[in-house]
Amino acid sequence: MQIELQIRLKRQRYRNFYAFGVVTLLSTFLGWSYLDNLLGFYSGQTLRNYSEWQLQLGALFYDFCLRLKGFVQPEPAPMLLSPDKEREWRKSLNDAFRHLPDIVIVSIDDQTVRSLKQAGIPYPPMPRSVYGELLRKLKQAGAKVVAFDLHMNLPSPFGEEDDREFELAIGEAQNVVLACRLFSERVSGGFVITYEGPYQTFAARAAGIGLIEMTLDPWDRTIRAATVAVPYRDEWIPSLGTIAAALWLGKSEEQLQKDLRLRKFNGISLPLVFYQIGAERNFEGLTFAALLLNFAGFEKSFRYIPLETLLFHERNGLTESELRQIFEGKLVFVGDTSELGKDIFLTPVSVGFPGVEIHATLAQMLLSGKFLSLVPRTWLQVLMLIFVASVTAIVFWLRPLKAFPIILLLSVLVLFLALKLLDKYMLVLPIAPFYTSGAFAFILSTIYLQFTVERHARHIRQRFGRFMAPSILQTVIVASEKELSSPRRVKATVLFTDLKGFTTISEERPPEEVVSILNEHFEAITAIIYRHEGIVSKFIGDAIMALFGAPIYQPDHAARAVRCAVEMQWAMEDLRRKLKDQGLPELFMRIGIHTGEMVFGAIGSKRHSDLTVIGDTVNVASRLEGMNKEFGSSILISEMTYEEAKASGAKIVAEAVGEVSVRGRIRPLRVYKVLGADGILLPELKTSVNRQVEDVIISSHPD
Repeated sequence: MQIELQIRLKRQRYRNFYAFGVVTLLSTFLGWSYLDNLLGFYSGQTLRNYSEWQLQLGALFYDFCLRLKGFVQPEPAPMLLSPDKEREWRKSLNDAFRHLPDIVIVSIDDQTVRSLKQAGIPYPPMPRSVYGELLRKLKQAGAKVVAFDLHMNLPSPFGEEDDREFELAIGEAQNVVLACRLFSERVSGGFVITYEGPYQTFAARAAGIGLIEMTLDPWDRTIRAATVAVPYRDEWIPSLGTIAAALWLGKSEEQLQKDLRLRKFNGISLPLVFYQIGAERNFEGLTFAALLLNFAGFEKSFRYIPLETLLFHERNGLTESELRQIFEGKLVFVGDTSELGKDIFLTPVSVGFPGVEIHATLAQMLLSGKFLSLVPRTWLQVLMLIFVASVTAIVFWLRPLKAFPIILLLSVLVLFLALKLLDKYMLVLPIAPFYTSGAFAFILSTIYLQFTVERHARHIRQRFGRFMAPSILQTVIVASEKELSSPRRVKATVLFTDLKGFTTISEERPPEEVVSILNEHFEAITAIIYRHEGIVSKFIGDAIMALFGAPIYQPDHAARAVRCAVEMQWAMEDLRRKLKDQGLPELFMRIGIHTGEMVFGAIGSKRHSDLTVIGDTVNVASRLEGMNKEFGSSILISEMTYEEAKASGAKIVAEAVGEVSVRGRIRPLRVYKVLGADGILLPELKTSVNRQVEDVIISSHPD
């Protein structure tokens, strides 16, 4: 019985292909599910529907990509530039940030708080007469729109006159946007949504009112998106940044409402994400429409002018002309950035990002008309399938250990793709689902290979690795141990070798040197046997028994054995030269080869067995090796080996020595002395005969 190698290999390939498909699909579905969770959250579904770790991991990689992408304004923006420098600054900004210089932030910073206290002005709260003075200064400097990121919903604690001054300033400016709030509250019997607008007298004179509520990711309290608007009752309440940007463009509230209902701004579609704020078990909460923030840089990417600098500009070295240069035609946001104000938030780019700058960032995005958006879901699914299939294929092809660095490289390529899409096309590629599904595919593939294919392969290598060449062993792995070791009748070729002159060396030289010479000989001869894809059955003293054609059937096993024998004799020529240089006697090797039927298998006791062959064919090969002494030859082969080798296409150069009687056999055996194969003659013939000899038989061939 021969092992049906091709069938076994085909079945193994089918099993591996099936396992590849299962691993790829399972891992891809996991990634798609993760992806749906992320997209679901940003479409307004509540956090309780998802595993929080998925959102946290997704946010971690998102923040990492934002930082790696780099910024157009990594340093704080300059407060005052010459006209030429101003033009250079504008040219240095790409299209997505072209309106960065058109926005100025007036900050109530720690310096302002200290100066106001020194001037006898309390803070907090700020007297509204100070804001009134601010508005007059900004009007004089030519500010186009002024938006207050300050919630002034109650009368001033400093009296009606304080409110009156601010009210008059609002009316005079006619370009002021005030802040409002919208939030849910738990009350007895349920929940109520509360709207807190600005103080009524201020609201009546304001050019617009905008929400200052922030959209914080609930798992880490980080702001990654800015509120654009909130649908409430029959209208959309715009955020402070949205209404300020619309007024700066000259849009009316009616035009803005129309755009928001169509999810547009200034005629451009908005890639909105939705946050469900305040949702609980029996309450849907509020839906906040938001845009992913495209940060120009760390905090203070916009022009920052401290309120104290504006109020006391002469003391701070600024002329009215320079104030006009800073503020003319600009959109101005007024906000608290002091430690007392506590209007500081965690963002992907900073642990202390002022809330007023978040509104300014949104306004800049709306004015530029360039927005970050998520890669379409179908694209993401296709890319993920390709990525997971690639990871799985690499693991199956190279095995886990060798595949790991290549998979790391593939992961870096995904990160590079994400950065490229983000930087060039403003598309956000969520890479956390890719890495999660890829890791899952790697683990599943490793488990499958280690506990099925590799476990069997390791056992076969340990059990049979010492008998055969790695190339044969890799093929044999597809067979079962039972097929390899169970005794069975096969037709194969046996090769025996023995050393002439080794006894003299072993008697004359120290044992260590003898063993060293023998090991060197075995190393060279074994390598040749492996090169011809034979197996080493056993070492017997200084002799070797090799087998061709089993356990894996080789149709040209006889030809392989003869070619192997010729190459062995050339290897012995090299060994003789080395021995001669060392002053040692020469060694010669005799080889006998016979082809026929024999019993192959693991033969021995339960504790110890060898993968070997027994039978008459083995005995004949051994006898032929010994007959070399009688005929003065180095390689003797039987007629069956000769005919089988020729039938396989080998060009054997041989001399017929006639029929000989072999001990243990009744019928005589026709024997040939091999002189060369495939145009290569034995070393001892190299001087007397041309080495490139055709397939001829030297001497007569008896019938």
